[in-house]
Amino acid sequence: MRDINKLLKQIIPPADYQQLNEFSNENIISSLSPEEKIEVEQSLIKMLEKNDDDLIGEKLKIQKSKNSLKALRKRLELTKSPSSRIIWASYINEINGGDEEMKNIALKEFEHVTEKYRLISTFHYLSRFQDSKINEMIKTFINHNDYLIAYNARTSIGIDTKEIIERERAEKNSKWWQLWK
Repeated sequence: MRDINKLLKQIIPPADYQQLNEFSNENIISSLSPEEKIEVEQSLIKMLEKNDDDLIGEKLKIQKSKNSLKALRKRLELTKSPSSRIIWASYINEINGGDEEMKNIALKEFEHVTEKYRLISTFHYLSRFQDSKINEMIKTFINHNDYLIAYNARTSIGIDTKEIIERERAEKNSKWWQLWK
């Protein structure tokens, strides 16, 4: 059996941009032996009890850890940020294979997500619920004036982005010509 502490450092790296940019470690999790899975799961749950790093929740979700549901719910309860509450609710929903309470929390909290970049990332967590009400709510943003909002709303629910890309290019071209006037 491999050293669990070394595995944990690979699974949950330091929280800086250089370490997390395009970070993925699902291959490490999928390569764990049954004994390692249990030890890693227990260690991640203990970490989650002391730390609100959503990467820990993501790894527990990948493991489909039913044992982590109590700790994930605690994180959800302690979190005040609407976008973070959506993230924690999405993990619980995925582990449970669907959860109406978590869907309702996501719908309610989404009304309070107003900052552009939080909104953009939240679309992708919302789409994980695979819920028609939530997807309809996301669809209200697919023609948003802000290109990044419209683009991410579309990609999160699998709508082609060609139209929105062409709209953005046309707007940029018209602005370029206005500089010469």
